[in-house]
Parts: sequence; C-alpha cells; structure tokens
Amino acid sequence: MKTSDITVVFQGAVKPYVGADKDSLRENVRKTRRALPNADIILSTWKGAELPRGLAVDAIVESDDPGGLPGIKYDSPKGNNVNRQLVSTLAGLDAARTKYAVKLRTDSWLEHAGFIDYAKAASRLGRSDSRIVASSFFTLDPTIFERVPFHLSDWFHFGRTERLREYWGAPIVTSADASWYDREPHAPHSTFFERNFRARFAVEQHVCIHYAKRYGYTTPESLNDTNPDVLASFQRFIVQETLLLDPWQIGLRMPKYDWVGASLFQKINTLMHLDWIALSGSGPLDDCSEEATHRLLARRRQLKKLTRAGFRASTPLHKVMFTTQGGFALRRAAVLLLGRFQ
Repeated sequence: MKTSDITVVFQGAVKPYVGADKDSLRENVRKTRRALPNADIILSTWKGAELPRGLAVDAIVESDDPGGLPGIKYDSPKGNNVNRQLVSTLAGLDAARTKYAVKLRTDSWLEHAGFIDYAKAASRLGRSDSRIVASSFFTLDPTIFERVPFHLSDWFHFGRTERLREYWGAPIVTSADASWYDREPHAPHSTFFERNFRARFAVEQHVCIHYAKRYGYTTPESLNDTNPDVLASFQRFIVQETLLLDPWQIGLRMPKYDWVGASLFQKINTLMHLDWIALSGSGPLDDCSEEATHRLLARRRQLKKLTRAGFRASTPLHKVMFTTQGGFALRRAAVLLLGRFQ
C-alpha cells in the first residue's frame, strides 16, 4: 500500500477563523499533510462556505446543504446533522480517484498514520481489503449502557474507496424517523439512556445498518433491538468487516473529544481495540506480547462483567444518578469502585 494511493476527505462545516475552541481547518489540513505527505486531500463542504486563505487541499467539493433535523436525544439542544454528514461525506468520496480513502471531520486531524501499520498487520487475518478501519470511540458495546447494536463510530474511516462509498451511501433520514419517539413508545425493556433517544436510530446506526444489510447481516428492527440473533450478527460484522482501533493507535486527534479518552465510563461503554482482539481471536497486532495481551483481556472481561451486573442492580437509582446534582456522589462511588478493576 502506497500513501499516494490514499485520499483524505475532510467532511463538514468550515469556519474561516480560529474560534474560542481554537480549532483551525488550515492547521488540521497542514498536520494531516505532514502525517500523509503523498496523499491527496479533499475538502467536502457546503456551497457558499467561506474558506480560510492558504488552505492546502487538492480539491474542494461544495454541495447543497440538506439542512438539519430535530435533536437525536431529548436532553441535547444539538440538532441532528445526519443528512449533512451523508451528503458531504459521499460527495467527497465520489471525488476521490485513489484506491483507498480516509474520512475525517473538519475539526480533526491525523498526527501520525499508525492506522496503516495496523491495517497491514491485520491483513494476515484475511479480508484485509474489505475491512473498514474505525475508531473505538464511539463504537458502542450493545451489552452495557446504551444497547444500540450496529453503532459503528463515524469519527474516522479508512478502507477501499469503493467500500467507503457503499458505507456512506445510506438514504437520507426522514423527519418522521428523526422524531420517531415523539409518537412511538420506547420498548418496555429500555434503559434510562435508551429512553433519551428521540430518533428511531442513532446516526451511526442508520448508516451502519444500511451497509450491513447489503452483506446479509441481521440488523436491528428498532433502536435497542437486543434480539440474540442481532447481537450475534453485530459481533460477526465487527470481526469480519471492521478493524477497531483506539484513536491514539490511528493517529486521530479531535480536541473537542479529548475528555472521552480519560472517561472510564466511555471506555467501558465502547468496543475498544482490546475488545476487537477478544472477539476476533487475532492476538496482538503490535509488539505487545501474547501473555500481556491475555492479562489485559482477562481484566477487561472482568470489568465489563462487573459493570453489567452493577448497572442492572442500580436500575431504580438511574434517574437520580444521571439527571440530578445529587446523583454525583453515586456516580463517583461507582466509578471509583470500577476503577479498582481497570
């Protein structure tokens, strides 16, 4: 694999200035160019966007803005930009002329290209050219807090360009689906977190389900469909169609979400690279010894087992734990207890 065979697609909205969050698209492109000096770089954004001067990209794709939708969750004022993401990502990938592509957000960058090393190491497992390399954050573990299977992270993708076009070729989300639970009741078995969803599916689910169906996987009929056949199918999908890497293994930087890597809650809530190793049975893909990997896997299995049991046992307290200031002490105690087993 040559780096000149890769196109990086920066997808999303653009600010021509450096705001309070200190994010700079020009710097994000420059840093990524340093990590992948021979790759093409495409910016895919909206018609009429004001671009910063000196933006060192090879092409700019401008699409009509399809607009936003109501917020995905009831407790978040943030709109649902799934259709914007679908349109701009696919338009950027359609403009790529290389065998491989990387999908990035405009508020992120690559500080190194470690994902290439891991992808090469995984090639011995077979299906190397069909796998999509994705971030562990936020690829949700559907057996923990938010039981939403086929929630593959959309922060970063790397793979054959044709495969990524297929993945991002999902239909747009309708207004009815975006506000599904305004009219329909949540499933009786829904957890506190699952009842917070307004949309029929999470953004990541909508995109992933469409792709997985193309290849015969059994996909959810509803947001938190925990049918054993669905969960088993999702595991097969993760093993056969993806390579999950932690952001620091990929080389992915997104300062807006730096807090995630420090959150024990999120480390448990997601399928991290260790979980991918456990599911695939691949063994380590780096220089970590088999013995050390087995120790880490055993500890992680125990941590997740304790979390599942504790989360079920504390169900009557969830509304207090997760919505009120008084619940902080309960959350803190739970985190400290789990931290002892991390």
